[in-house]
Amino acid sequence: MVVLMDEKNKFTVGGVEFFLSKADVEQKLQGVGPENIREVSVEIGGRRYPVKQALAEATGLLRGNFTSHDAMRVFRKLSLPVGTGPGDDVLTAPERFFTVVKSLNLFDQQKVRGVIGGLLAKTERDHCFAGIYFRAKANVESLLSLKYVRDFQASVMIARSLFELTVDVKLIDVIPDAVRKIAVFAEVEKLKSARRIVDFKAAHPNTTDTSPVHADFIKNNAARIEGLQSTLWPGAKSGANKIGHWSGSDLRSRAMLLKAPFDEIYDMKYAQMSWYIHAAGLTGFDLKAETYPLLQATSFELAARCYTILLTAIIDEFGLAKADPGIKNHLDYARKVPFTDTDEQVQELQNALL
Repeated sequence: MVVLMDEKNKFTVGGVEFFLSKADVEQKLQGVGPENIREVSVEIGGRRYPVKQALAEATGLLRGNFTSHDAMRVFRKLSLPVGTGPGDDVLTAPERFFTVVKSLNLFDQQKVRGVIGGLLAKTERDHCFAGIYFRAKANVESLLSLKYVRDFQASVMIARSLFELTVDVKLIDVIPDAVRKIAVFAEVEKLKSARRIVDFKAAHPNTTDTSPVHADFIKNNAARIEGLQSTLWPGAKSGANKIGHWSGSDLRSRAMLLKAPFDEIYDMKYAQMSWYIHAAGLTGFDLKAETYPLLQATSFELAARCYTILLTAIIDEFGLAKADPGIKNHLDYARKVPFTDTDEQVQELQNALL
């Protein structure tokens, strides 16, 4: 499609609607010097600008409110040449997958969160699913505050946590007596922590923490919790036999039990992130510069994949499709729309799914 120089197009970026033409962009960028190009660029008036600088100058939008892919979509619509290539893909991959997580979170806010938050008279099973869901939600919201490559370590840790929570929610229908085990395991962990605190106080009488709450918890609950523990996890009492997870298995065993895609994620993506981040010493800080955006992109990609699986499980568990038959199509749309680059592609996706 040929866009006339003075033809204005309507766009929505970061929730803000505006009209813009190619001539508007060229006028706004007159006399503005290009910044260093570290991402995708756009050619305007014979000069190349970073796409985010160009869109911010042309519209007045704050750069933190949109991504490079938002800017690319605008400039492609206006027939302004956008420079992409292998190097650009590396630099913008974190933003691409960050946008997927952001899109899924918006879907969550609109279609899921209010329903789960408003549930009354929850069963123990409901509490398990809702508790895992709200922990995942908190992780996602923390992840969305980590936009920059310098945040790669925190992003990886959150992505790993989301994977573990997603494994948990899928195990509920696989591990016998899972609901009861999840509830009791929380108490087992509290008892273990309380004993560590009390033992330290006993060995260090001058400690400044004099609260009796932990000793009282042990006195009032230890016998009951230990009885439940011996019933649910026979033989798992102390030392090497002490349980580390409510399922009684380590993470790899849990992933292998669930099979695809969890086994592949654990042995490939999870292991890849451990390779760069989880080891001691200088691991994670002795890498080539281009590796850091790739690690950031990998963490966002894994987070988006796990978030999608978890949201699907919540939709199924609470029967949300009964009230909203198209909810899974909306979820699929939220996952796929960040991979569109033009308004035409967005419209095609809407026509296919919505």
